[in-house]
Amino acid sequence: MRQVTDQYGKTAQTRPPAKLNLFLELLARRPDGFHDIDTVMIPIDWRDELQLQRIPDNRIDLQVQWLPSQQIVAQRLGVEIGSPDGRNLLDIPSDESNLVHRALAAFREAFDVEDGFCCQLGKQIPAGAGLGGASSDAASALLCAAHLCDIPADTPLLSELAAEIGSDVPFFLGMGGPDPIDGARATGRGEQIHAIELGKKIDFIVIFPAICLSTAAVYAASQVPSKPRDATALVDLLQDQKTTDLGPAMLNRLTEPAKKLAPQIAEILESLWHDQLRTCQLTGSGSACFAISTSSGHAKQAASRLRARLEPGGFVMATQSTQVPAKIDVS
Repeated sequence: MRQVTDQYGKTAQTRPPAKLNLFLELLARRPDGFHDIDTVMIPIDWRDELQLQRIPDNRIDLQVQWLPSQQIVAQRLGVEIGSPDGRNLLDIPSDESNLVHRALAAFREAFDVEDGFCCQLGKQIPAGAGLGGASSDAASALLCAAHLCDIPADTPLLSELAAEIGSDVPFFLGMGGPDPIDGARATGRGEQIHAIELGKKIDFIVIFPAICLSTAAVYAASQVPSKPRDATALVDLLQDQKTTDLGPAMLNRLTEPAKKLAPQIAEILESLWHDQLRTCQLTGSGSACFAISTSSGHAKQAASRLRARLEPGGFVMATQSTQVPAKIDVS
């Protein structure tokens, strides 16, 4: 039984990033109900905040709050706290249904940790957006727990746990080594990670239209194409730093089923297109959409124009590519 009492009182803290799917193709439907996919994911500097402490109790105490406050987030989204739409967009569970809680429980069991954890999670990445916020939080929880329990981050069991928790969680762990990665091409359910080196940062404008989409529902409404496309051309462009030529190589096979479930997505993509942002598409299973910008300044200007038209009623963010895993500080 692992007991490291000198770790009590120490806090591991980190800022889990979101991600964007620049490519997402369906290859086959699996017997387990999931899909084999080919996807290219880039982490972005839109972040949650997570703090973890080890406690001498046999429990997991997870506390979740919106940053800077639930009221401000509700105002930006254009919903009332407590209304049906407000609950759908703002209510985040803190029990076993939260991936952070699930990750910490799996960690304790896998590594035979008798002590518990107290976790404070500050949310800024919306749920049901295709941005991977919950998966990123879960990966960061695993890594913070490993730091507090003196378990190396490259321990294979951590990657195995990540794959069991969710398809995107292994991506946010990085490659398990000492060096962070700029992005990845992921295959299988998304758990087979192949690092991509960008060479330079990419600027994005991201729009979340205040709609939560169920990943399961979007995949259920999708169809595997008879001739799936391949992500190799996009990966080559990214590694050659030809970020202005990405549009024809980008793809998200889930766009059409997501549009059927949430017609507002088509309107968002149209807004990006009319704003001269040509490389735009849905991320993940939606509902967030994004466009690639030529510079940080251009992204901020475009986001400001779009924000004036679309907020309140959603989030518009100018953001930039970053790396995974998120840096962890222990104090």
